[in-house]
Amino acid sequence: MSTRGVVIRFEGPEAWEEHNENVSNILEKATGESTYPSTRSLPPIIFGLQLRAETIAELTALGGVFVDIVGEE
Repeated sequence: MSTRGVVIRFEGPEAWEEHNENVSNILEKATGESTYPSTRSLPPIIFGLQLRAETIAELTALGGVFVDIVGEE
């Protein structure tokens, strides 16, 4: 299966507090890594990942979590 470059954003600080652990677990399961590039803002923006469609769907199923495909408008 092919992967897509993504940027992961949170709707706001509350969504980050609620879903950060789930997002981290999903990303670790998908990438095998427990750390990944992100901004230092609150909520952080996660970038530089290549994810499969199944992982993207799992992340977008979380309310307040947005996954932008790099290169798509």
